[in-house]
Amino acid sequence: MKKILFITLILIQTALLLAVFDDYIPSARARGMGGAYTGVADDVNSLYFNPAGLTNLELEVQVGFSQLYGKPFSEYKTAALGFQLPKKLGTLAFGARLFDVAFEDENLMSEQIWTAGHAFNLQKDIHSQISVGYSVNYHRLQFIEEETDDAIGIDFGATAFLHGRTKLGFSVSNLNQAVMGDTNQHTLPSKLALGVSYIPYENVITSIEVKKDFAKETEFMGGVEVRLFEPLAVRFGVHSNPATWNAGIGLNVRGIELDLSYSTHAVLPGTLYGNLGYKF
Repeated sequence: MKKILFITLILIQTALLLAVFDDYIPSARARGMGGAYTGVADDVNSLYFNPAGLTNLELEVQVGFSQLYGKPFSEYKTAALGFQLPKKLGTLAFGARLFDVAFEDENLMSEQIWTAGHAFNLQKDIHSQISVGYSVNYHRLQFIEEETDDAIGIDFGATAFLHGRTKLGFSVSNLNQAVMGDTNQHTLPSKLALGVSYIPYENVITSIEVKKDFAKETEFMGGVEVRLFEPLAVRFGVHSNPATWNAGIGLNVRGIELDLSYSTHAVLPGTLYGNLGYKF
């Protein structure tokens, strides 16, 4: 009886978290900047924010881990691999985002998103760069002793880098309005994001962003990244709806990247998130 009650309590807590927070920000760097990453997007995790940003990498891999909101039963794991194609065919990337709620040896809930993305440049010279990208997401959701639901969503993104200092970013998620479930159908979140990043000084990036979920309120976010010296970078950011304060650090030693971030919330516990990656 106690076990059933505990499982029920975990599922209720998880449902409340999911009802409010459906965007887990799968990047410690992006988290540290308050989630204002659509206009920054220059690494393999761009696959999850603005796939057009994939054009900035040659070969990169990243993995991430967190216990969301400090809950030991809610594990969030991510992975992404991106590589440049030959003959100016663009960049290809693959990734996975896995959210599991577990108790003892039982997996109470599993939410998986498997992603493939492609990006290419429309124009590039010494003064500017215009890129576009798209991704296909396979969503899979399963609760204990329930049948699996799945859906396929499509994301699109674009970036414009001007005069080596200003970068404009645009992305839309679930462009096709994918629906999950047969009897009790649920439309996956669709979001439109507009972001601007600016480099006022060398090794300093500032970013602001507005994101609109067509079924919820508008989100506003902003952040800054300062590379104090090689290999250390520090990051700060704020986010509204939900209201969070964020901070993080990044280390880059001979291509090995370690990023850590911490997000605070007025009501829920904070989230510590980490990424480990390598740029070839």
